[in-house]
Amino acid sequence: MREQIEDALRAGMKISLNGRDLNGVDLSGLDLSGFDFSYATLDNARLSGANLSGAILWSVRAHQADFTNADLSGANLGTADLRQANLRAASLRRAKLLGTTLDGADLSGADLREADVTNVILGRATYDARTQWPQGFRP
Repeated sequence: MREQIEDALRAGMKISLNGRDLNGVDLSGLDLSGFDFSYATLDNARLSGANLSGAILWSVRAHQADFTNADLSGANLGTADLRQANLRAASLRRAKLLGTTLDGADLSGADLREADVTNVILGRATYDARTQWPQGFRP
């Protein structure tokens, strides 16, 4: 799957990954800004360092996915299930996290400033002093 996506990127195309099974796929470091991942399965996927700014990740399932240092700024992650995902040092600035499940996720050093965290489910999420939250939000 990575090769197909890289071919599309080289051709200047954005392909829809809506509803696709991307379980375990390695998309680390790719520029996937604006891509549509709605309803896709990204369990155990590797997206570290990927540019997902403005991407649509509506209702994705991404259990234990690695988003370390990923740029998710302005992404739509509404109702996404990111249980036990690694979001260390990820930028979620201005992201839409309406009803997103982050139970057990690692948010250490993540930037969530200006993110819409309405009804976000943090559960057993971990974070540290470097984690930046939206103004007025207290986890």
